[in-house]
Amino acid sequence: MAYLNARKAAALQGQVYNPVVGFALVGNTGGGQKYPYLPFYGSFSPRLAAAWNPNITEGFLGKAFGGNRTVIRGGYSRVYGRLNGVDLVLVPLLGTGLIQPVQCGNNNMDGTCTVPAGSTALTPANAFRIGTDGNVAPIPAASQTLPQPTFPGINSVSAAAGEALDTRFRPNVVDSFDFTIQRQLTNKVLLEVGYIGRRITHEYQPVNINAVPYMMTLGGQSFAQAYAGVEHSLGCDTSSYTTCINITTAPANITPQPFFEAALSGTGFCTGFASCTEAVVTKQLSSFRRQRVWTLWSNLDKGGLGGGPNGTTVPGFNFPRSMLNSPLLTSAFGSNGQLSSGVGANASIGHGNYNGAFVSLKMTNWHNVTLQQNLTYSKALGTGAFVQATSEYTPNDPFNLDNMYGVQAFDRKFVYNVYALIDDPYYKSQRGAVGRLLGGWSVAPVFAYGSGAPVYCYTNTNAQAFGSADGRNFFTNEQCIFTKQPPYGSTLHEVSGGGAFNMFADPAAVFATARDPILGLDTGTGGVGQIRGFGYWNMDVRVTKNVKVYERVGFDFQYVVTNVFNHPVFYNGSLDLTAGVANFGLTGSQGNNPRQQQFGIRVSF
Repeated sequence: MAYLNARKAAALQGQVYNPVVGFALVGNTGGGQKYPYLPFYGSFSPRLAAAWNPNITEGFLGKAFGGNRTVIRGGYSRVYGRLNGVDLVLVPLLGTGLIQPVQCGNNNMDGTCTVPAGSTALTPANAFRIGTDGNVAPIPAASQTLPQPTFPGINSVSAAAGEALDTRFRPNVVDSFDFTIQRQLTNKVLLEVGYIGRRITHEYQPVNINAVPYMMTLGGQSFAQAYAGVEHSLGCDTSSYTTCINITTAPANITPQPFFEAALSGTGFCTGFASCTEAVVTKQLSSFRRQRVWTLWSNLDKGGLGGGPNGTTVPGFNFPRSMLNSPLLTSAFGSNGQLSSGVGANASIGHGNYNGAFVSLKMTNWHNVTLQQNLTYSKALGTGAFVQATSEYTPNDPFNLDNMYGVQAFDRKFVYNVYALIDDPYYKSQRGAVGRLLGGWSVAPVFAYGSGAPVYCYTNTNAQAFGSADGRNFFTNEQCIFTKQPPYGSTLHEVSGGGAFNMFADPAAVFATARDPILGLDTGTGGVGQIRGFGYWNMDVRVTKNVKVYERVGFDFQYVVTNVFNHPVFYNGSLDLTAGVANFGLTGSQGNNPRQQQFGIRVSF
């Protein structure tokens, strides 16, 4: 985080922090360190537990907790995770080295890797085609040898997004707390209530260090504030996604934003426009409509005055280049940047927590019924939960990890389950024909219920809403913002015409409240979902019949039914702004298995 903190501090002063990034063999760095990371030797895992069996005999406390029928327990433990070999071995090779990534975003038919002169974009008329323009796409080749250290774009070939391992990469830490009160109501009935808590720190979290310094302040205004001001002028902060995405022209007399006026003055960028803000909105309208902050900034980040070939003026920001992907126009390398997207530094800086309360009731052989039921009310929050093999993932906002703090994908507020074993209390001895027919039966039902989990809502931002990545080499968990409180849960509604179902009775109304997140206005997206999906419930049953032939020989017949009521639980509908209102919340797939039946027989002798 030191790199990003320095980048932030400079931006707040209206300055640029963008040092040259290089790669080197481990032996040439850190005084010749042995490993790509510094091994962590502080895994001290304390465990502490206590139990109290109160023996109060009088008064209310005596009735509630006394008589040696209550146990109060509490405990704490610290557990460390493990480090995956993918990170420790593979990631250090993903920079410019043994697995050097190379990339060409614009393959042209003339064999070049940039947009041809005079063209504003890659089109079918100038794009490279296999067979027509050759059999080898014009992608830079990886160098067979590299200097130490190697600096992409300066003394080696162009590189795509690289990966690096934080030298302080370490296992995550889970601090667990629990407190329970267990009370024996009768000799056969036991009640327990309690709390379980988890606090997770140093969680696996990759970070793209080449994020837009949106807090850069010029003219007394930050870029984020200027961006939000433009979005307000366009009406994207109050209107629906459809209205914003369909804007075709910049509005007249758009309110000038001090940042753009200061950052673009004197470059010729604003010539012919009433203000520099109007110029940037007109020329970059698509990025404003689609919340493509990374693209917008990169298109303007051209190196400042005199940054072009032979000292010419570059039409863009008038301060030095601030991104690793911005063109090195004054170098012999041409119009490529150091790295096409950035560097994904795999670190352990994420955090999360879990808090849950539960009630458990257990009956043991009460009138030949053994039963246990559990109800849990909980919430799981965090900055994201991904396995260590995840590649090119970055926070929504690397400068503020809490931007993506919220509910986790596995968060279910309510979970209830009950199982029982019911034995036939009559004819246990199975004497006579009637005893063998009516004795030896047992029924074991299992019922489970859970409330809906969060459903992710896909946006049109391409992982760029907060300027964290280009959306081509990195991904985030940016999701929709709802202008009205979305419904907590979803229920199944048949779509007119049959054959398909929707999560909402009026999907168009919910869709109309959704929009892309906006930099400078939104500070977070609520984790991985603000709308809850379908809940579930299911019942399974096992029926057994024991038949005694004589003392040492018998048969056990068994009949097992899963999903007894053949109740379908549908997959959650897809929430995707880019798919349109007709597909918003639409589902048609069953997520559980239909009813299944099994028969079995066992002979004992």
